[in-house]
Amino acid sequence: MKQKFQTFSACAMRLLPIVFTFLLTIILLKQIELYATLTQLLDALYPVFGGVVIAFLLQPIIDRLQLHMKNKTAVVLVYVSILFIVLIFLIALLPILYRQIVDFSKFLPEWTMKIETFLKQYDIVLEQLSKYKNSIMEEGTNMVVTSLRSMFSTTAKYGIAYITAFFISIDLDFWKRSAKKLFHNYHQFVTFYKTMSNIVYQYLIGTLLDLGFVAVTSGVILYAADFPNVLLYAILLALSNLFPYIGPTVGLLFVILVGALSYDVLPWFAFFLIWLTQQIEANFVQPMIFNKTMDVRPILTFVALFVAEALFGIPGVLLSPIFASIMQIAFRSYLHAKTKDTIGKWEDIWYDFDEAMKDIPIPEDT
Repeated sequence: MKQKFQTFSACAMRLLPIVFTFLLTIILLKQIELYATLTQLLDALYPVFGGVVIAFLLQPIIDRLQLHMKNKTAVVLVYVSILFIVLIFLIALLPILYRQIVDFSKFLPEWTMKIETFLKQYDIVLEQLSKYKNSIMEEGTNMVVTSLRSMFSTTAKYGIAYITAFFISIDLDFWKRSAKKLFHNYHQFVTFYKTMSNIVYQYLIGTLLDLGFVAVTSGVILYAADFPNVLLYAILLALSNLFPYIGPTVGLLFVILVGALSYDVLPWFAFFLIWLTQQIEANFVQPMIFNKTMDVRPILTFVALFVAEALFGIPGVLLSPIFASIMQIAFRSYLHAKTKDTIGKWEDIWYDFDEAMKDIPIPEDT
């Protein structure tokens, strides 16, 4: 226990000067009226930062294709394929999803009245529900529609980021040569980058397979039960599954609530089958895909939630568990690069967090 406390104290003492300097810099920039200008500059450079992230996430796929073809051919093949998949989604699935979300918003007033009637039957009076019912409905509908419109309005920004990522990937050899000349610990940096790239690739592929399993099985079950807006709720159940512990339960309870408001007789058997598929996913499918559970630290989930919401809005909130997992993968890849010279694999870095912290030497008291 004492050793853990000393390790935590050492890390905190290293972070405090950085945090203090950051806050002091913001205060000084505001005093000399440069903060707003720099904020606008950062917003203008947002597509560049996004391009770096996209290039990093796609590089593992490019690296694997380079074993069979030239670098530029692999880059073009990956980016054209991703663009083709996105276009199929935009043309085929997005209009359906948009209609189902709008349809969901239209049912909200009717469902609110049913909830209010149910509460009155049991003499449960919620003054806030009655008082703010209309405003809540209007704001809820506007929020859904506005969020969808904002997604369309930022398409150009993400398009620029994607083009930026393409040129970064094409010119990656130049960046490697530059980094080799600029950084004296280049070998350690390469170990960190390749380890993180390798693990992130495995994690993203595994996550897509896991989400696909939940979405397809849930969608088939709901479709067989004649559930309304099947695509919307199947995607919702899949995304809620990203949140550990309570996510699958909250998603299922929400679908049950929608069913209670939509049906005279609840399709309990369908809900049971969804619950059963969630148990199969958690106890068999996910361990088979990842070999070991992620066990993401709660503080990383909160940090990723706030940052992703600020950058991407509601879609960022839904995808924040993925960002939190990548943050933890980055930290563990850094620990691996600090202690090992070989490129880490999944089983190399995914050991217990406390064991990883033991590899960091504790500075002696002076």
